[in-house]
Amino acid sequence: MTIDIREGDCFELIKNLPDNSVDLVVTSPPYADIINYGKNISIKKPNEYVDWLLPLFNEIQRVLTPSGSFILNINDNCSNGLRNPFIYELIYRSQKETKLKFYDTYFWHKMNGIPNGSKKRFRNTTEFIFHFVKDQKQLKFYMDRVLEETKESSNKRYKTPKYNEQGNVKDGERKREKVVWVRRTAMKVDETGSKDPDLVQRVVPELVRPDNVFRFPTASTERDNTIRHPAPFNRKLPEYFINLLTDEGDTVVDVFSGIGTTGLPCKELNRNYIGFELNPKYVEFSKKRLSGEELEDWVVCQYDLDDNLIGCYKNRMEASKATGIPDGDIMRTYNKTKFDSRGGYKWKLERKYVINQYDLEDNFIRSWNTITEIETTLGFDSHNHIEDCLRKGNPTSYGFKWILEERKI
Repeated sequence: MTIDIREGDCFELIKNLPDNSVDLVVTSPPYADIINYGKNISIKKPNEYVDWLLPLFNEIQRVLTPSGSFILNINDNCSNGLRNPFIYELIYRSQKETKLKFYDTYFWHKMNGIPNGSKKRFRNTTEFIFHFVKDQKQLKFYMDRVLEETKESSNKRYKTPKYNEQGNVKDGERKREKVVWVRRTAMKVDETGSKDPDLVQRVVPELVRPDNVFRFPTASTERDNTIRHPAPFNRKLPEYFINLLTDEGDTVVDVFSGIGTTGLPCKELNRNYIGFELNPKYVEFSKKRLSGEELEDWVVCQYDLDDNLIGCYKNRMEASKATGIPDGDIMRTYNKTKFDSRGGYKWKLERKYVINQYDLEDNFIRSWNTITEIETTLGFDSHNHIEDCLRKGNPTSYGFKWILEERKI
């Protein structure tokens, strides 16, 4: 497995990838006209968005394997009181001007979507997920990996299912099955108004195919970042499609890699990952994040105005619930975008796990946030030695013990 973050323009970087070398491209391009992704990154307006993005589709089609897929998470916007139709133009023109094939449409239901300010619009809590393929007949698609348990509403329809004692033979073994008697047709009465007496036995499935609506919260509620990416998506989104559409050892590419979110499930699922990103700040953060130096767990810490620690919370919502201070104000305090303090307290975003330094007799010395901080402060010149202590169970290096532990409060 390899993790490769490349800095630069994805429209140029993708040209260096060989034909038929990528099993999955999953990405979320910059939103049109509304978000700042960095001073060197231009934001496209809706009327120029399709012309800008469409050339990338041709390159994606070229690098995909015949069994590969392209998953595109994207959303439209409103201007002058009307919905912009550029997303639909993108889909239509992609089928006229590229060789990618439009396979399916899914929807991301953001369970904590931000409400809009219009009194004449519903809350916008969905985004599009479009699925393109190179060859639908060779498509790699593992439905068995994403089957779900039947919902309670379905179970109620079956009322009280019984077991077929005889069962059916599966894999050489006779297995009992849940069954229910249902009418042969969907109609409960015939044309005369009489109930249809013709009943058939139906097997009640233990697992069913999922629907095409994916219910993930936005990344902001899953994790508080030390880096302020304007639109991070939930890691469960790429993880779902990596599991569904690829095998171990396959190559996954995110052409708008951002802070490397797609790379996280690639590491866990043993897929090779290539990420393209234009913003150097995000590139640096991604490399640390995917190497394990930037840990994924953070806590919101509450201090008094003299910097004495009062307590820590799992996230800003829990801090808000406990103190009555709006969670947005807490976030703007620790991000230092508006307040130095709020509600008579200072708020800081700190790692839940720290590297604790002990002497060889297990006496605590101090805590460190990162290996780089240890190297810089103490003058050590080997990053890998301390990293091996944290990951391989032998904690001793440089005459000290180094242990990754939850922050002491």
